[in-house]
Amino acid sequence: ERLRGCRDTLLPLLCAIPGVRVATPRGGLYAFLRPPGSDDSLAFAKRLVRDVGVGIAPGAAFGPEGEGWLRWCFASRDTERLRLGAQRLGAFLQL
Repeated sequence: ERLRGCRDTLLPLLCAIPGVRVATPRGGLYAFLRPPGSDDSLAFAKRLVRDVGVGIAPGAAFGPEGEGWLRWCFASRDTERLRLGAQRLGAFLQL
């Protein structure tokens, strides 16, 4: 139930960010997203951590078909952290 609440908090926020594609998970605790400009997912993930403090796994770590995607773990005890992360991602993409 907690994970469902986290998923249901994060996914609409990600979907509302212009240009971000989201693969909606039916279960689990991860969401895959593809923001514009993420063709090199490792470089993108590093910039995201360095510039706005959001740690998301590069999709390339999960095989070649993951390149360009990022994997966000939404298992959190505090949904406010998910909201803050999504806000930071949105602001980062507007730079």
